Amino acid sequence: MSSRPGPEGRTQLRSPDGAFTVVVDRTGARIASLEHLATGTELLLRLPWEDEDWATAYPSTSSNEEWHRRYAGGWHSLVPHAGDQRTVGGVEHPFHGEAAWRRWRVLEADPSSCTLEVVLRTAPLTVRRTVRATSTGVVVDQTVANHAVRPTAFTWTEHPTFAGALAGAGSTITLGGDAVDAAFPGGDGPPGGFQSVRAKGRGDVELRNDAAGTAVTLRWDPELFPYLHVWQEHGGTTGFPWWGSVDAVALEPACRPYDPDETLGPLVLAGGEELAARFELEATVGPPAPHDRQTKESR
Repeated sequence: MSSRPGPEGRTQLRSPDGAFTVVVDRTGARIASLEHLATGTELLLRLPWEDEDWATAYPSTSSNEEWHRRYAGGWHSLVPHAGDQRTVGGVEHPFHGEAAWRRWRVLEADPSSCTLEVVLRTAPLTVRRTVRATSTGVVVDQTVANHAVRPTAFTWTEHPTFAGALAGAGSTITLGGDAVDAAFPGGDGPPGGFQSVRAKGRGDVELRNDAAGTAVTLRWDPELFPYLHVWQEHGGTTGFPWWGSVDAVALEPACRPYDPDETLGPLVLAGGEELAARFELEATVGPPAPHDRQTKESR
């Protein structure tokens, strides 16, 4: 039995116990959805235009603008670059790196997991990503291999973006057990912003909303990813490109501070060498809100 193919090159996975479904998009090997089936709760950000066909769209002159115009939420992997578009060694790197823009090949799939791969052209790197739906959420195993003779430098950032109750008033973030000073709706100051926090040897971050009984914990190797970028957008962009429709929190394990210089480091692979990393997301989901429950029962 194989996993169920979704629309426009997507694969739907289901955890062995049926607790979660995970949808993986071939574009960028993006995790487009993580849904708790018993409550119908979607944990990742999903935007109204995510199913649009961009093949005939007139492209923006800037990949920075084009990324934000197309941005559909979910969980991206940013390799070999994260941040604004730039030219390094005569090579143009689009906003958030080539891997997030490319259409990956599906190498194999079963009901609960799939493996995708892409060979980059902006750097001599082959990226392979396995996504597995589990009884508690999702696990991502990824390798980056240098298929050139010479050493190659690159940046690697994971970019999962959460929505719903997790982005609402009363939510909190802790990194390695320490509170992160976040700006959620209903608190002091503007609801949004961006910050880069040191992991301090503990690669685990928890985002929770006690009122909703919902929480996610993301774990990774802090030796490889010593930073966590926290991006928040709570309807503050009322004009183009999101028109106030983005209400989300991104928790991004990163190998370096955001956009510190004009290089592709700090990770370096010798010719033929590869680097592997695992990211584990565990979710606890409370009952749906009364309004959501009534809506589901009326279907």
